[in-house]
Amino acid sequence: MNGPNKSFSHDVLNTLCPMLVQFSAVAQEGQITKAAAALGVPQPTLTRHLARFENVLETRLCARVPSGITLTAEGEKLVEPVRQALAILVAAIDELQVGAARRQVALGFLHTLGEQAVPSLLRRFNEQSPEIKFSLMQDSADQLLRLLQEGQVELCVTSPLPTRPDIGVARLGMQRLVLAVPGKHYLAGESDTPLAAAASDDFVTLKSGNYMRHMADELCHAAGFEPRIAFEAAGVSTLRGLVAAGLGVAIVPAAPAPVAGLIEVPLTDTGAYREIGLAWRTGVDLAEPAQTFRQFAIDQFSTAVDDEHHGTNSGIWNIITTRGDQDE
Repeated sequence: MNGPNKSFSHDVLNTLCPMLVQFSAVAQEGQITKAAAALGVPQPTLTRHLARFENVLETRLCARVPSGITLTAEGEKLVEPVRQALAILVAAIDELQVGAARRQVALGFLHTLGEQAVPSLLRRFNEQSPEIKFSLMQDSADQLLRLLQEGQVELCVTSPLPTRPDIGVARLGMQRLVLAVPGKHYLAGESDTPLAAAASDDFVTLKSGNYMRHMADELCHAAGFEPRIAFEAAGVSTLRGLVAAGLGVAIVPAAPAPVAGLIEVPLTDTGAYREIGLAWRTGVDLAEPAQTFRQFAIDQFSTAVDDEHHGTNSGIWNIITTRGDQDE
């Protein structure tokens, strides 16, 4: 986690006590022009503020000399206490920032989980622990693990489940995959379908190297055919748009809401789902807010999986909203 933001501290000081900051800068620089440049304020503004400061104190603090500005005897008496006061304020503001950072969770998650799943989970958590804030990052599975290892995120919601010894993981559930087809496709009216039924279709897929692309290729091979790739895209939302435009079919996670011009047909093939997990670094103590969120997420999903086994949920990755919204 990063340390205090010094720029923030100085911005706060400029808001709370600009005259003290400007007097200290003039004493430090010895010239109005240099002090104004250092503070990023117009020179006439600094001159007016310095004069107002002297009027408030009813004391002459500065005197002009050929080289610029020098402090009077009264100014010399005041400058060190002013610097000490500003330093104390900076330290206090920095401590407040550190405290706020300790109440923040750095969370990463897959792009495909950002439309509904993760926001719904965060909404539920916020109802329980509104004092805990989040720093969010979305990326691919490989990049999320890199961010996790580098300490840029504390937790990540990802798929597939990491198998590295330095990464801990809790399995949250499974997300079923569907065959997305155009609205007038010959499979659009089916309640479900084997993937082999679409073997003659053009496919739109994610680019090579993406785990969802790997899963789609494996499912096609298991169904006995090599997919004919018409388009490759960088994101699932683009795939859905290409399908809706009639440019092919796609193997994707179920959309959180209906997409115009597109029908999702559940796949009956074995393995037509992906496991979703919550990952963290082992051997590294999680801050208390991250521990609290981790336990909350695990509890939410374990309860929802039990509910699904009793037939109350229609799909495992609808867990977050299905469980929480049943009472609303």
